[in-house]
Amino acid sequence: MYRLLSCVVLFLVTCTSGVTTRDEGRHLPLTILHWNDFHAHNTPYSVTVRDTVAGKDTTYFVGGSATVAGYIDSLRQTLPRVLVLNAGDDFQGSPISSFTLGRSQIELMNIIRPDAMALGNHEFDYGAEPLRENIQITQFPVLCANVWDETNSRTFVAASTITTKNGIRIGLIGLVAPDLPTLVVRDRLQGLKMLDIDSVLRRYIHELQSAGVDLLVVVSHMGIHHDKQAAQKHPEIDIIVGGHDHLTLYEPIRERRTIIVQAGQWGQYMGKLDLTVDIAGDSLYTWSGQLVEMRTADIAPNPLAAKKVAEFEAQVGDMMKEVIGRLTEPWKRSREQTESNIGNWQADAMLAYANADVAFQNNGGIRKDLDAGEITVGDTWGINPFGNHFVTFRVNGVTLRSMIAFQTEVSMREFVQVGGLRYVFDSSQPTGQKLISVEVGGKVLDDRALYTVVTNNYVFSNLEAHFGLRGERFTPTELPDLDRDVFIELVRRERTITPKLDGRIKDIAPKTE
Repeated sequence: MYRLLSCVVLFLVTCTSGVTTRDEGRHLPLTILHWNDFHAHNTPYSVTVRDTVAGKDTTYFVGGSATVAGYIDSLRQTLPRVLVLNAGDDFQGSPISSFTLGRSQIELMNIIRPDAMALGNHEFDYGAEPLRENIQITQFPVLCANVWDETNSRTFVAASTITTKNGIRIGLIGLVAPDLPTLVVRDRLQGLKMLDIDSVLRRYIHELQSAGVDLLVVVSHMGIHHDKQAAQKHPEIDIIVGGHDHLTLYEPIRERRTIIVQAGQWGQYMGKLDLTVDIAGDSLYTWSGQLVEMRTADIAPNPLAAKKVAEFEAQVGDMMKEVIGRLTEPWKRSREQTESNIGNWQADAMLAYANADVAFQNNGGIRKDLDAGEITVGDTWGINPFGNHFVTFRVNGVTLRSMIAFQTEVSMREFVQVGGLRYVFDSSQPTGQKLISVEVGGKVLDDRALYTVVTNNYVFSNLEAHFGLRGERFTPTELPDLDRDVFIELVRRERTITPKLDGRIKDIAPKTE
């Protein structure tokens, strides 16, 4: 009965004479297309899916800017009621994004022309000033309500905007993760201040409602936890288009009266949310959502985007294709609190480069796995795209022990790979009692000794999140070379790399099925 009623309503809307007064067209259709966490995956890439029935793998190509743009083009041509939203983190993830400080992504999105984009944390990776300059060339609204520009006494970009689609007035609010200062090297946020989420939502919801919008949409790069909290506290929000978690939500979820969607990562999927909006009641009448896989074989690419991508790839192509070494086995990141073979190799490389006692490389700084075979310069850029510097600082044994104890309690985002030390812990024990033993340089950690630590400047700027320490206690020494340059040079010297696990991080908790 519900499906039948929805179909009748849509039929009546379609058959109106084009006049969408509140008497003649109370229920109006709208389609929201959304994507997030693209991370400069401008060229298509392959995915492999296991066919359990046939017992074999199927590999095909997905994504790329031209494919995403082509799909959006096709729906805009057939559905004049399409709202297109990007939920942030379009920057960072390929060499061209780093070379151009994100400008490549803005130029490509100027071809796509989303109706709005929320700033993600990685949009700030190159610093606030380059981001300001890039935003000046945007041909679409860029939104973020919770970052305040203290220099100019206003939000860093527009907090909200109103657009109209198919006679529906839509209010849009942008939000970035409230823990942005722990996600970005702190000196790249100079002059910026985070605002309270609830306060800005109350303000801009009131402003948009006073302006007579029919639909309230938050374009969020906060992650699903914060999205759900916002929906609980602010039921006036009709829809949250989310990002940051890279969650592949095949179907929307509902928190109180708010619909929440998110579309995975890297342009593999486009979210498609079909709505019927009751403009008389300023509410949703019907809704259904899905993810559409951006298979290159099924979608005609946008020719302008394809040309632009080719131009960008040509800028970096020859350098990125240079083969510098070979892997005998795949480099794999860890998915739980344990060592990884790529983490071991990088931490040991940092240790040797800095002539330090202990090395810490954050899991989040290692962005890709790599199959066995040739290693190119481009592979190394893809694995370590951020262009961080290494820094060293000194700690005593008591502090180092507390740092490792803190690591046994952190989430995967703050978990670090280690070099120069080994430790044993029991994750089944209560908080504060998990760490069992620590060795540095093959010897039991000495509480009275001083140790030189090397890490990257991002981790150092966020010592509290990673190790429970306040950074101002320490004086860092910044080393001259970028992290990826150090790794590239080591691959050149070693030529053939055999990744290894050696038990340097060991959890002795009983394993459960």
